[in-house]
Amino acid sequence: MPYAKGQSGNPKGRPKQTAEQKSQKEQFQRLLKSSTVEALQSIIQIASDRYNKDRFNACKYIIDKAYGANTAFLLDGTEDTAPTVIRIVPYGKENEDDEDWEQEWNNAPDDGLEED
Repeated sequence: MPYAKGQSGNPKGRPKQTAEQKSQKEQFQRLLKSSTVEALQSIIQIASDRYNKDRFNACKYIIDKAYGANTAFLLDGTEDTAPTVIRIVPYGKENEDDEDWEQEWNNAPDDGLEED
């Protein structure tokens, strides 16, 4: 049965914790906080190991915690802001001059696709 607009689906709210549950929660939080340095050192060690399969996730975790999960990195002007150029060279053509490759490209038969 749907609830009326503005009516809570859980009118009594979350159940209250017992004193024992509160004590266990506090003990758990103390335990977690006491092992924070070792955990962070382990994550940094994983991030530093270039052969570890979890390296990307460890790096992402560190960056997310340091800067926020959805933070865009802004350039402050000190970085090299020159565009990255990616040169695609056909297999086996690494040693040929750019002009030869460009000439071969321009003389290649049309594949039937027309640009609009």
